[in-house]
Amino acid sequence: MNILGLLLLFFLVIYGISFISITEKMRYITYFRNLSTYLTAFMLVIVVWNIVDEWWQVEKLLGAIIFVMLIASIVGVLAFIFDSFRVRFKSLAGFFMPSSISSTGYGSVIAIRNVGFYNWFIGLGEYFRVSSFFLYSTMFSSTLAIVLPIAMFLKKINIGIKKTYFTIVVIIMGLALLATTGRVAILAIFIAYFIFKFLSIKNFSIRFSIIAFSFFFILLSLLWLEQTGLLYQIIDFALYSRGKGSANARSKIYIQTFEGFLERPIFGWGTERDVKGLAYPLGSHSYYLGTLYKQGVAGLILFLSIFANVWTNIKVKNNLNYRVSLFYRYGQFMLLVFLINSFTDVLDLDATTMMFLWVIIALLTVSKRLSTNPQNQFND
Repeated sequence: MNILGLLLLFFLVIYGISFISITEKMRYITYFRNLSTYLTAFMLVIVVWNIVDEWWQVEKLLGAIIFVMLIASIVGVLAFIFDSFRVRFKSLAGFFMPSSISSTGYGSVIAIRNVGFYNWFIGLGEYFRVSSFFLYSTMFSSTLAIVLPIAMFLKKINIGIKKTYFTIVVIIMGLALLATTGRVAILAIFIAYFIFKFLSIKNFSIRFSIIAFSFFFILLSLLWLEQTGLLYQIIDFALYSRGKGSANARSKIYIQTFEGFLERPIFGWGTERDVKGLAYPLGSHSYYLGTLYKQGVAGLILFLSIFANVWTNIKVKNNLNYRVSLFYRYGQFMLLVFLINSFTDVLDLDATTMMFLWVIIALLTVSKRLSTNPQNQFND
């Protein structure tokens, strides 16, 4: 057991306590399904901590994740371009799921699987928005955004044909991410990359100069955009690129979710709740606000503590092996993407997304120990 595992265990206890607050029987299935993703995360952290003891195992697991995402990305890109790849079929769970559940919005996504659905986006009109092997397009885009830094890391440490392979992987995954039109995931990649490059600068004066220049540049740009009226057009484009219904629905969800949290602030409501008049349930469309709503203040504090611990663990130190320190830097990039993207996307909706995220986090946690083991061969 390590500290990360203990924090996850405490979070699971809070998650269990929140079960008694569930008011809708239909929501039991979503509760246990989401709970299973955290149980998986806990087991991954414990198993990886106790089983992985050589660096080649880390690279092998990371390579396996990248390969799976490459296949998912190829499927997504092909489905975006060609009608013949837009398959639809009944899942195994769909044969056993009661009709009262499979007929719901969430249940139907589990019962009937497809690689995407038709949507509308400004400038594109009606188009096929890909989700590949994931429940939702947002989950596919979130996973792509999380895994892309790891693909970039493997591209960095390899040479020859392997470097070419990972270069192709990065390109295909980038195209798949664009095909999802996941606005927040794409924005998270760009913002996180800027912070990632900034953190790699060691000189304090250069850092200060970049911050000062960026501040004045952004301030002048905002003033100019406001004077020309372009600022409001950009805001409208960002908010209403899927139509006004999407933005209005989300704002109502956030407001009523917070109001609902105030009714049960300590341990929350246990799961999302359907409310008449809203297209989506309370506790959705924000990982942070959703955790606050479902597991209360106690759950959110532990949730934030978990990722604060991960960030602390992957601080780059001079005594680390080059490959491990590079893995940590790209791990910081990945974690920044996750933290930014989580403002609007709830990742525990999709077990596959959580699986990939926590395999990477578990490997980041164990890598420091491997770096100090003289028996490891890193082939620098």
